[in-house]
Amino acid sequence: MKKIILLISILVFSTACFAEQLTGQDIMTKVDERIIPIDMSTEMSMDLINKRGQVRQRSVKTLRQGDEKMIMWFLAPADVKDSSFLRIENPDDTEDMWLYLPAFNKVRRIVSSARKENFMGSDFTYEDMSTRKLNDYTYNLLVDEKFGEYDCYVVESTPQETVDTSYGKIKSWIWKDDFLPVKEEYYDRLGYLKKVKVLSEIKKIKAYWIPFKMTMEDLQKEHKTELSFKNIKVDTNIPAEYFHTRYLTRKVPQ
Repeated sequence: MKKIILLISILVFSTACFAEQLTGQDIMTKVDERIIPIDMSTEMSMDLINKRGQVRQRSVKTLRQGDEKMIMWFLAPADVKDSSFLRIENPDDTEDMWLYLPAFNKVRRIVSSARKENFMGSDFTYEDMSTRKLNDYTYNLLVDEKFGEYDCYVVESTPQETVDTSYGKIKSWIWKDDFLPVKEEYYDRLGYLKKVKVLSEIKKIKAYWIPFKMTMEDLQKEHKTELSFKNIKVDTNIPAEYFHTRYLTRKVPQ
């Protein structure tokens, strides 16, 4: 009788474990579906750091509406002041981006051929600023790892042949508690490690886990961009009208 009970327990435990196993596709779907603020406003410091450790600092105001809309205004220093950027993800999954540079007094639409260019001298490209489409990649679940204090799934994403991207693959460390990618490695088309992105100082605001710091390092160029966020406000009913090209040339909403 004890053997039967033991056998049943083993079978139940094994079935439960099997049911909890996630594939790489499952994990990245959960990343795509994780709960994020309805809207968010932040003040951001952008530090551009070269291989000699020299720093150029920029101040930026950012508004977001979900993952679909984002607008940024550069406040300082003088050489970038009043520059602005707008990204909108459309209902059909296409994406539009615009950049305003006051020196040219013109709003420039970012065309697809410019997606691989660096954004405002940082280590983020316009491609990095966009949202990756779930079906554009195939996913391979690797061995779980701990990154800092975070227990993580590790997933390797490989783009479909039809996807126009700079990267041959992306390796992501996904925090198991919230499905937030706390680290990502970007490999070039030849398979060499190109860039590393790290999220840190992750804190909870209302129901959301939000990083207060983000670093993107280009290992091949020996250059790094550090983003530090403060005065983060979520779910404040930011007016939808702010996410429009006409606001690229206007004063920053208070």
